[in-house]
Amino acid sequence: MKTAAIILAAGFSSRMGSDKALLDLGGQPVIERIVSSYQAAGIERIIVVTGQNHAALGQLHLQVELVRNPVPEQGMFSSIQTGVAALEPAVDAFFVQPVDIPLVSSVTLSNLMAALQQNSAVDVVIPVFRGKRGHPPLLRRQQLAGAILAYNGTDGLRGLLSRYAVVEIPVNDQGVLLGMNTPQQYEELQRYLANILF
Repeated sequence: MKTAAIILAAGFSSRMGSDKALLDLGGQPVIERIVSSYQAAGIERIIVVTGQNHAALGQLHLQVELVRNPVPEQGMFSSIQTGVAALEPAVDAFFVQPVDIPLVSSVTLSNLMAALQQNSAVDVVIPVFRGKRGHPPLLRRQQLAGAILAYNGTDGLRGLLSRYAVVEIPVNDQGVLLGMNTPQQYEELQRYLANILF
């Protein structure tokens, strides 16, 4: 199963006050940490959807394809559509990864891929930690790509996925829930990362 990752990094980071993708987390930029997790899970096809930060992200020389969202002001779903439009037919499934959920482990990514591969009747798998749905969902391209591109964005990706066969996969990874939209949440993630590393 050829799997790709779409990393959503086109937001304006207005509540954070600085670009979340470029913040330092454990000694490396957030975007590098996320890309490394996907690469460790064996995923080579990685698309990073950018916005006004396109040039800055390009300077990091990541082994990814940078695709610029022409209308980032229209919100996250427009970035999902931008990323999906860049997928080639050879891709069987793709992750949708917000840049502000940076601590998902490569083990979790591998487990999600295995779950989708083992369940041919399922369109989407979503990680669940202690009963709470997290990120990133993994979607079958053939079933979902066209629908995403045609969807009007009501209730975002969640609104569209409610129409499909979704399976929740329990994971032992709190990182699927840990987001950073504010400086306070960023500090909490730094403390969490320090605790799991040492």
